[in-house]
Amino acid sequence: MSEYKKALHVLMKSPVTDDIVKYLTNVTLKVLPQSNYPSPPSSPSRHSKEHLPSLMTFITRLVRYTNVYTPTLLATVCYLNKLKRILPKDATGLPSTIHRLFLACLILSSKCHNDSSPKNVHWARYTDGLFSLEDINLMERQLLQLLNWDINVSEDDLILDLRPLLEPIKEDLQRSYLQRKRIYSNNQQKVSAGAYHSYNYTKGHNYTNSNSYNSYNSYNKLQSKYVPKSELYHHRNISVSSNLSSTSTLVDRNSPPHNYVYV
Repeated sequence: MSEYKKALHVLMKSPVTDDIVKYLTNVTLKVLPQSNYPSPPSSPSRHSKEHLPSLMTFITRLVRYTNVYTPTLLATVCYLNKLKRILPKDATGLPSTIHRLFLACLILSSKCHNDSSPKNVHWARYTDGLFSLEDINLMERQLLQLLNWDINVSEDDLILDLRPLLEPIKEDLQRSYLQRKRIYSNNQQKVSAGAYHSYNYTKGHNYTNSNSYNSYNSYNKLQSKYVPKSELYHHRNISVSSNLSSTSTLVDRNSPPHNYVYV
């Protein structure tokens, strides 16, 4: 798996962040830059520019209302870039056209990449009255016609279109990998150094196996602690005799033996 594929895997599992919303806004604005201009008097729009929310506000509301997942938004980017390649460079639109383009791509992405998706009547409600159900149905049909029903999104498409989002994730993964590699290398050096010192220590003491040496010492200690009963009595008698013949007795040394008192 390439580094960008790993970064894409991480991005897919991440929650929807402000950076993703900003990126969606910038991508949408580049699809049809002229749509930000005021519409000419001969082309009146039901949605006046004064009542039209900014594109970022519009996207943020949709994300909040629908709880859309990150992969759905990432596929939306691919549809937006496909539109950018299809539409003429000098294409223009109404002030609300960019809102329509984004919403149509989001609806298509949600229906294609999720097991269940909101119905168009629900999408109309999510726009807070900005678009009607008829508007939603029309923009969805127009988008499919523009894309020539090519709604496939490959992994290569995602990596190519999401490069600005994937680059910082890839760098973080590389730094984490180098850090883990450095820690592993340091641990291996410590293990090697410990084994080297242990070998020199055992070699200097004329044995090669420290475990055998410890076992041998343990055995000798146990052997030294074990004393047969007959030997124990013998040592006890010798000890008593030794004490009696020493100056530790409580009687005079010149007293007869039968006057000894043992304490």
